[in-house]
Amino acid sequence: MSTATRALQAALLLRTPWQWRRNDGGLWAFWLDTALVLLLLGAPAVAMLIWWPPRLLLIGLALLASMALLGLWAAQFATLLRLDHPHAARLVPGHSRALRRTALGLWLVMMALCGSVAALAFGLHDSGWRAVLLVLMGSAAALLAVALLTRWWWLWAGVLLFWVLLSLPTLQLAVRPMTTWLQGHWQAQPLTATALALVAMAVVLSALFGNAQAAHARAYAGRERVGKLFRAGAAGQQATLAACGRWGEWLGAPLQRLADAWLARVIAGARNQRSSVMARAEVVLQGARHWVLQLSVMLFVQLLLALSFGVLVYLEVAEPGEIFEHGHVGMSICLASLAIAPVVGLPGVLWATRREQALLMLLPGMPQGSTLNRALAWQPMRHYLLMWAATLPAFMLLAWLGKATQVLPFLGAALPLAAWLWRDASRLRAPRPAQSVLPYLLWLVLAMSSLLLLRWQPAVLLPWLLAVLGLSAGLLLWRWRRLAQMPQALPAGRLA
Repeated sequence: MSTATRALQAALLLRTPWQWRRNDGGLWAFWLDTALVLLLLGAPAVAMLIWWPPRLLLIGLALLASMALLGLWAAQFATLLRLDHPHAARLVPGHSRALRRTALGLWLVMMALCGSVAALAFGLHDSGWRAVLLVLMGSAAALLAVALLTRWWWLWAGVLLFWVLLSLPTLQLAVRPMTTWLQGHWQAQPLTATALALVAMAVVLSALFGNAQAAHARAYAGRERVGKLFRAGAAGQQATLAACGRWGEWLGAPLQRLADAWLARVIAGARNQRSSVMARAEVVLQGARHWVLQLSVMLFVQLLLALSFGVLVYLEVAEPGEIFEHGHVGMSICLASLAIAPVVGLPGVLWATRREQALLMLLPGMPQGSTLNRALAWQPMRHYLLMWAATLPAFMLLAWLGKATQVLPFLGAALPLAAWLWRDASRLRAPRPAQSVLPYLLWLVLAMSSLLLLRWQPAVLLPWLLAVLGLSAGLLLWRWRRLAQMPQALPAGRLA
């Protein structure tokens, strides 16, 4: 195969994620993704231009550029993994080699770009070739780490735990001898050590692709199953934990029994009153996102985090204040994302159950017209408020132990999103992954702007809270009045 043919083949493989994105959502989805990227990178860049001194500004912009390159690498490598189908690897000549060549070539290009950005930002061109070699090796390791996290999604839990533990002084003292030993060997033979490290990383990267054996088929099926769950969640749909496999079935069994017990209780007390009818309809309308299941998952996650921190404190690895002081931002984002999940998911579930809704309308005592609209609107609102209230104690604990009241905007900014739930269900359309980005985007804009404001002026916390409550109340009052003017909500999507 000629060099031109290999280059064309690599270009077609690298073009695949953008073609898939175009097929899924059209140009508007592409522009929405572009707006999200510009917000995530442009807003910090503008803040740096305003407040940071020139020397730190160059370093900050370099970090943002490196983050953009890492994100681009993650998107491209995830697509290459999806193209690594066991049937194609076995039946298409040269398919596996093309994937490996493309991945290795892109890895080298990204490594050079990240290294160049870091060298320019830190002025390493004046520090000697040793510093440049070190930056190149660090860039290559970061790219390989992203590839490993893309290949095995469960490694993310280890990464989060690793960064929390690494920030603790006790663990820093424990790993210092190993880092000193590695540093001494590298300084003795920097060229040889760097070359060996890069070759080893290239071998590991190439080994992430399969070889058309049974293990390859199992690994690919597992990745596709997890990918479908994430894509369904992004589109507002949610499967049960049992869809994740045997371990998911084991973890989800107690939660499912709890949901079954709630359903049995609702059926046992069935009456023709509106509250009883809507409670039975809620089991169908919310499905796997029923508030009993969602609230149970939220409490389970918080209990798991509390037990993990308790073990660290019991083993005297760290003090509670150290853990929350170093990890409060990441934990805040995680908890807030769980809290606003109903805003993204419930409209998608309402669309998915539209066929069953025609039968639900035949239930004795089922309200009609605007009465149904307001009765139906209360269900997701109660769901959302329960999830929001379940995370409030955890946020207050984070703000107290972490000595960081600036984490409160992550939860407070989620309150105005409640108005997103009260939309015209009769004109609901099939959810798309790109549509679910918009609520998160609005939340992120309000949360980050509030975070910057409270960092700049901590004394305005109470006025900020009152402003958020006023905004939320105004939006909800406006949407509540609009519900009476909307067509009957069920069946959903019939007027779309």
